[in-house]
Amino acid sequence: MSGAMTMYALKPIVSMPGEICIPKTMYKMKNIQEIQQQQLSKHASQESKIVSDITEQSPLPEIVDLEIRQEKILVQLAELKKQVSNLCAILNNSNQSKCFSTSAQIIQERVDIDFVVNANPCRPPFSILALQKLWKDTDINISSHIHSSLSTQTPQFPSEPKNFNSTNNRIDLTLIWKNVSDLEVVISGVHGNPLLGEVNLLRYLSRSIASHNYEHISPVESTKIDAVLDLCHGLSFQESHKDVQSSFSVLGRKLGNGEWLLGSIEPSIADVAAWSAIKRLGSGKLPANLNSWFKRCDDTFGHI
Repeated sequence: MSGAMTMYALKPIVSMPGEICIPKTMYKMKNIQEIQQQQLSKHASQESKIVSDITEQSPLPEIVDLEIRQEKILVQLAELKKQVSNLCAILNNSNQSKCFSTSAQIIQERVDIDFVVNANPCRPPFSILALQKLWKDTDINISSHIHSSLSTQTPQFPSEPKNFNSTNNRIDLTLIWKNVSDLEVVISGVHGNPLLGEVNLLRYLSRSIASHNYEHISPVESTKIDAVLDLCHGLSFQESHKDVQSSFSVLGRKLGNGEWLLGSIEPSIADVAAWSAIKRLGSGKLPANLNSWFKRCDDTFGHI
């Protein structure tokens, strides 16, 4: 078969009238979808009107005054902060100048110190001999005695400094070799318990002479020196080889690649205390940098 085919027309089964007559007995229902859409449009228009009313509403005079006062306060606080910063800078400069001038005045005054040290010959305070070499402006005179209860030999400490100068500070130290558990410092005119420990002797001497007072450097540096002094005090009483090596490692880290402990350009009482403690224990297995430092201390403080 080819070409278009002609279909025949069917007779309608149900004939619908051209116009449907709606009965008058039923009431007419409203379109639900149309009503809902109208309500949504009305609600949206009301919300937009409320927002526009709020945005167009002028602020209350009290709020405006409060904002103006707040801005003024912020400006005043910024100015006050600037003034405080300037005052801090001025005070820091004046305090430094005052500290330097006061130190210079104290340095010019001659200091005389007289005290007694009870030391065990098994733990000689080599730091005293180091200070004799290190403090050029201070004459340390040592008068050695042996307690009657002691029968062992005692180290030989030189009695007077080599370069005596009448204008220097003077320290008269009476050294009594005695069987004591720790070094004792008995200060003239002070009643009560003595100072214990070689590091506390170093603290006492340093604070007594302004030119050698490590607390005048800075709070940070003085705290670091105190930490090394405490470490040296503990090192003097350590019996375990492991603990001794651990303390040596800590001192090696504090030395680093510098010539003196804590990065100082010259030896301090921290170097003196560490050198004395290591000298008593023996410099057997020191870290490489600490070994070089110990030899440098021997050359500076003198071979004893």
